[in-house]
Amino acid sequence: MRILTTVLLLAAALVGVFFLLPTPGSEGSGETAAEPARPDRIIAIRDVRLFDGESVIDSATLVLADGRVESAGVGVEIPDGAEIVDGAGRTVLPGLVDAHVHAFGRARRDAVRFGVTTMLDMFRPPDDLATIRAERDSTATIDRADLYSAGFLATAEGGHGTQYGIEVPTISTPAEADHWVAARVEEGSDWIKIVIENGEGWGGDLPSLDDATIRALVDAAHARNLLAVAHASTRAEALRAIAAGVDGLVHAFADAPADEAFLAAARDSGIFVVPTATVMAGAFGASGEGWLAGRERIAGRLSPEQRRSLAQAFPGAEGRTDRMPRLLDNIAAMHGAGVPLLAGSDAPNPGTAHGASLHHEMRLMADAGMAPVEVLRAATSTPARIFALDGRGCLQPGCRADVVLVDGNPLDDIAATADIVSVFRNGRRVELDPDVETPASGEVPAAPPRDLLAEADRWMAASDRYQGGRSTAVLEVHDDAIAVSGSLAEGFAYPYGGGMWSPTGVPMVPADLRGHDALVLRVTGSIDRVRLMLFSGEDAASQPFWIDLETGMQHRLEFARLAGVEAARIGAVGVFASDAPGDYDFRIERMDLE
Repeated sequence: MRILTTVLLLAAALVGVFFLLPTPGSEGSGETAAEPARPDRIIAIRDVRLFDGESVIDSATLVLADGRVESAGVGVEIPDGAEIVDGAGRTVLPGLVDAHVHAFGRARRDAVRFGVTTMLDMFRPPDDLATIRAERDSTATIDRADLYSAGFLATAEGGHGTQYGIEVPTISTPAEADHWVAARVEEGSDWIKIVIENGEGWGGDLPSLDDATIRALVDAAHARNLLAVAHASTRAEALRAIAAGVDGLVHAFADAPADEAFLAAARDSGIFVVPTATVMAGAFGASGEGWLAGRERIAGRLSPEQRRSLAQAFPGAEGRTDRMPRLLDNIAAMHGAGVPLLAGSDAPNPGTAHGASLHHEMRLMADAGMAPVEVLRAATSTPARIFALDGRGCLQPGCRADVVLVDGNPLDDIAATADIVSVFRNGRRVELDPDVETPASGEVPAAPPRDLLAEADRWMAASDRYQGGRSTAVLEVHDDAIAVSGSLAEGFAYPYGGGMWSPTGVPMVPADLRGHDALVLRVTGSIDRVRLMLFSGEDAASQPFWIDLETGMQHRLEFARLAGVEAARIGAVGVFASDAPGDYDFRIERMDLE
């Protein structure tokens, strides 16, 4: 499906910290080996219901030491000096695995607070994969989830994946496949992702790979003992992927029923499917923001970036509500046919948030008829087995000490997975409150009103051409308005064109605007509405806040009421045409900070 993070700038490469592998201690000399030293930190969770990745043990004890599970089960002896955690009335789970994400910015830190200790990334630049591999091989203290990644995806020139401001190495013929896959292996990709997407399922038209090239990519991946997974939006595209020999589909489809012909092909091929029901719910008018209502324990742990992505909506979602029941029916049919299903959120797309949305995904899988224990396996042991995630998705001796302790019993009600009491990464407790740096505290004096139209040198034209689209924008500064005209063209997921104001004069370099309470805007023109986008936060690659506003009216938007917008860090404000393809023109006649 044509669903991926919608950002207007290049995603900055993440810079991580290498964690050294633990070194073995010296052996004792003489006839008798020295007594092994006990680790400084041992944690024992006792009298707890334990889901070990496959089955459930009641009244169990779990002991964590040296970043691993030391022992687990009934009658386990608690070592002297262990920190004891009371598990009465609670359930302990392996760290959760989100089997479909796009991890930029704060993603890994945000996810771990919600019990997601391993993330499977389906498209990101590979610049820092060596650092990421070193981190996930270590058992040192770390405050973020481990990451495995496909790196760059395989797509046609101008195809899905080329429209997000990231330079992607495309492929056009079967002869290029072996070299293309070899380059991904050199960069550190853990598997190969292939895009089979012509845009038809979403009302568009995109270049896509032909069957011979898809097959050549699969063969090249398999020759290197790598999995090959496919992005496919429709039943027809899913069948093409299966015929080419892919190992799994990383979206379910909802354009048609999963009929017996598809189910037979899926069974016979042995593929797995990551349904990504959460992101599809957002595309079908059932966003994850609504699911969060009343879940204060989750809501209080959301970072501004998470709140912002949850508050977004896919254009046209209200016209696709009929697909949601079919999606759940298709998930039920695949599960009934024995197709392995993996839980994945596709965060941070509109209506999703890293970490939090995996719990929504599990709820939707249960709504489709999967038993709670099957859903838990889909978020732990099943992805660990299929993607060969050593020591993850399990709580048996030798498994990694990635642990989630929740109130209640998710084996009775899967919603209990979200009632997180503690998360342990490599055997160390994770801080569950957002670790968001805030500007200096204290009262911020009110700032005088600011006429943004008067700051001509801080305006620029902006369109989806920056990200490979074909829309245009021309901006003219007049004494009484900012005039913008251009044309919206198909070829980008969400065509846009308009004008953008930067508070510091440098795009995406943020300014502290807390001295202002609101943005006042009036736009007139040939279109019925414009899309206002506010970019804020510590990371320029974060999801923008957006809202559609009617033209010909004056609007006053109070910062305090805009979900996830940080007035302390405003990087840019954009006003865009974003509806149907065609010519547009509008005038920004007022844009003030009050």
